[in-house]
Amino acid sequence: MQALAATPAADYATQYENCLTDAGGINNGTVEACSSSVDANVKQEMNATYGRLHARLKAQSLDDADKLEDTQIAWLAYRNGQCSLATIYVGSPMHGYCPMMLNIQRLEELKEMAGQ
Repeated sequence: MQALAATPAADYATQYENCLTDAGGINNGTVEACSSSVDANVKQEMNATYGRLHARLKAQSLDDADKLEDTQIAWLAYRNGQCSLATIYVGSPMHGYCPMMLNIQRLEELKEMAGQ
């Protein structure tokens, strides 16, 4: 498996904006397609970062590794609930956009904990 280079959050935002521009503008379909595309990249980096951090913590402190796992599970529940509400009350474009944005934010948090 090839190692991923760490991508700053701003680069993911630029990827999203470029996708919208390339698609010819903003509408529900382009927001969904572009956010899903970028989010796939974010998730890949987030999962790799989480895996490395969890492995390091597990080697140092099982308690801290368990705390990280519990925190990640709680964060996933928050993300899913928040984005479900946003989709209902803001509109369908939030279905893809909200998780992408929260995943970018979580990736930055994990990278900070990992010292990246």
